[in-house]
Amino acid sequence: MLITKKVVIAAIYNSNNELLLQERWDYSKHWEEWAFFGGWIEYWECAIDAFHRESKEELDIDMWTMDYKYIWEYISYNSKTNRFLFRHIFLLKTDLLHTDFTVLEWSGCKYYSVQDAKKLKFQSKPDRFLEYLMNKISENNK
Repeated sequence: MLITKKVVIAAIYNSNNELLLQERWDYSKHWEEWAFFGGWIEYWECAIDAFHRESKEELDIDMWTMDYKYIWEYISYNSKTNRFLFRHIFLLKTDLLHTDFTVLEWSGCKYYSVQDAKKLKFQSKPDRFLEYLMNKISENNK
């Protein structure tokens, strides 16, 4: 049976183009150590509502007060699980330090360059996604 899952991702980055990642050491679902902030879109929600809900639940941020941008939907297929994953990506540039965030879910957070993020343990290998994300960040900075 083919499964489709929809998620939102908060791609938060700083002026050094480093991505804010959530530390999942104590709360790993799939033995991953790092992930992006975000989560599942509930069946009654649209992507933007899920983005606001997840941002409040995980980082205690009211995104209505932030200058974010919806940048794209990234679709991938996992043949092992026979699942399509639709990622709705929201981009947010901030000058906040990682210590300025209130992490309500997971172990904490830290900024990483794309090169350093590629070395981290994610649920699945995110290299292509990270490169695509950095292209979008570069476009956004122009």
